[in-house]
Amino acid sequence: MNDELRTLWALNGLDERLVTLKAALERFPALRKSLEEQRLSGRARIEALKKDLTDFLAKRRQLEKDIEALVAEERKYQGQLPLVKKNEEYTALLHEIAGTKKRASDRETELLTLMDAEERRHAEKPALEKDLAALEAEAAQRLAAIADEEALDQARVDHVEAERAVLLASLGAGIKARYERIRVSKGGRAVVPILKGACGGCFRGQPPQVLQEARRGDRLLTCEGCGRLLIWPPDSPA
Repeated sequence: MNDELRTLWALNGLDERLVTLKAALERFPALRKSLEEQRLSGRARIEALKKDLTDFLAKRRQLEKDIEALVAEERKYQGQLPLVKKNEEYTALLHEIAGTKKRASDRETELLTLMDAEERRHAEKPALEKDLAALEAEAAQRLAAIADEEALDQARVDHVEAERAVLLASLGAGIKARYERIRVSKGGRAVVPILKGACGGCFRGQPPQVLQEARRGDRLLTCEGCGRLLIWPPDSPA
């Protein structure tokens, strides 16, 4: 194997490590998103409870006003009873009084039901707040751990990139440009081994002549299927 092929083979090893390391880095945004969704879900439950309590308060105040108004209306009718001279008018007033009492009673029943529901929601608040605090603390701890893991993986990527830059500098301009072009278009893998007589990238079987030339290791070969650079692995039997 000539020096150029040795360099490309070394680059193949670094490229494989980079593909793996960069794939590992790609998991971190999803992890952060998952944690943020959990936090938002916990906060949403608290906000929903607060909205319910606000709505309960508004409805309770309105019902209390309605009851006060109906009580006042009943008193007005009660005050008119002694002034009525005709039986039919008296009967009509009694009917209005009964209707007003019924409406007031219905509002009071509705108010009691509302207050029960409001009390239950109030009772849920401490547990929800405790759960949210625990969730926030756990998320903060996990985010810190994720940041450490990401920094470590990024440092590994930077280290491999630095090694790769040194090897690239030893290649001629033409092969370097060709290698980089293939690497960009093939997901980070420009150089692949010949495995069991086939391209290690697209798995296309190689002609016998290509296999013989690859074994000699004296010139650069290209897969007709995917365009990657082919190398006979140094540790494979000739």
